Amino acid sequence: MIKPSMKPYILLIITILLVSCKTKTKESQETQALEISSSNQELVNVFNWATKKALGFVQTGKSGPINISERNEAPTEASYIPSYWAGYPLRTAFYSRDFCHQIVGAHLLNLKEENMSMLKAFAASANENKKWYPLWAINFDGSPYQLDYRNDNDFVREVPAVFELVEKAYALYQWTGDTRYLKDEVLWNYYSKAVTDFIYLHDNFMPNKVAEGSGTGSIFKGTATFNEQRDHPFIEAGDGIACQYKALWAYGKMAEALENYELSAKFLQQAKDLKTYFNTKWGTENTNSYNRGYTLDKSPYSGWGKENSWFMPMKNITISTSEKTQDYLTFIDERLESKDDIPDNIEAISYIPELFFQYHHNETGWKWMKYIISKIDQTHAMSNLTGNNGNYPEVSYVLISNVVENLLGVQPDAANNKITTLSHLPLAIEDLEVRNIIIGNSIINLQHNKKEQSKLHYKKGKSPLSWEVRFSGTFEHLYIDGKKIACSQGQEYGQDFSYISIKLDPTQEVLVSTR
Repeated sequence: MIKPSMKPYILLIITILLVSCKTKTKESQETQALEISSSNQELVNVFNWATKKALGFVQTGKSGPINISERNEAPTEASYIPSYWAGYPLRTAFYSRDFCHQIVGAHLLNLKEENMSMLKAFAASANENKKWYPLWAINFDGSPYQLDYRNDNDFVREVPAVFELVEKAYALYQWTGDTRYLKDEVLWNYYSKAVTDFIYLHDNFMPNKVAEGSGTGSIFKGTATFNEQRDHPFIEAGDGIACQYKALWAYGKMAEALENYELSAKFLQQAKDLKTYFNTKWGTENTNSYNRGYTLDKSPYSGWGKENSWFMPMKNITISTSEKTQDYLTFIDERLESKDDIPDNIEAISYIPELFFQYHHNETGWKWMKYIISKIDQTHAMSNLTGNNGNYPEVSYVLISNVVENLLGVQPDAANNKITTLSHLPLAIEDLEVRNIIIGNSIINLQHNKKEQSKLHYKKGKSPLSWEVRFSGTFEHLYIDGKKIACSQGQEYGQDFSYISIKLDPTQEVLVSTR
């Protein structure tokens, strides 16, 4: 129940949600706004809704209240750092878990400084006193959000978020090519502590080089999992170990980008060793499926655990080409189809489309995308904090990344001015084009027609763009603007594909097809 004294602040928040930001950041969107065309009008409508909705959450250049929550009746005023809402709309803060899931959508909306500012705020909040945990939630002015922070020994913390911040920093580097993600001292110190000291300091009850939570289930003591709903009080969890694997890998890749090859080899090997440990012992011992967590008595648990189930294949710690992983994907889909097992909160389900598109289960990915779209106007599980599902920021930001990363299959490499694409269009979407996709300093338009044609317009850039265009299936030749060219073959997540690499000059447009 919201107290009457909170009503003025609720009205303020509603106003913020309804009015798009009139800031320099917003103005920059008007010149290079994302645009979409498709035979599927439902997708067009929801994408246009999502871009407008997501921009309405931007707080850059504003001042306003901080520490607003359902428990606080006396918020103070402050000037905001470059940021956007990532969490419940009643709470004036951005949360680490939500932020990690929203960063690609934010980048595509040209919120590059917001992403940098927010990541640095989390990185700077981690210190020796907190045993290198970052804050769980931060006010729009960059200060600790008091609802979730009491002192350095008593604050909300979840193991997977520590590692996701490292993984997503590398993702932002791939999208932007911005060397600050590699060379900023605050950021690099955080990455380094997360993959070294943090693991060492939180590996006490089951010494195995896997970071642990408290094993109590208390978010203020530290949980091993993102799943806060009716689960075992794990000391180690599937999403925690999976995110740790991805962080070790990302740190190794960032070291490689810095040409520190010795450091890179060390951490890429650690990532490989952790994956081997998972697939030979931690995740597979005494089960025909996958273990998803261990309790304080070192007992393993398999079965269904929401985030600590689907994060394992999503973060690639399982063997993607194995029959066991494919069976597990079927298990995840079946559990989500169950009224008893599907999460109540829409933001948890927002991970599911990317999981299935990643494994080329395009029809299943689209099924869950459509499920989310169908629930946008329905009441959120925490309606007193959010209202309708569409008011939860993660929904709009992630739908944007679903379209570009998942349906269009865009993999960026901004530092080398390179893009890789592969159509994941389901049968319900005959064609899809998104214009003004930002990759580093370049802007492209990309269009797929079914899984047979891909067209790229290199709209703006300073140097030649490398395009590796892929098509599902095995072909001896592909056609570049109608000209037959021999191509190469590869495999990703068990899916065979054929590809060809092309260099485009700025303003050039190229059509590649399978026939």
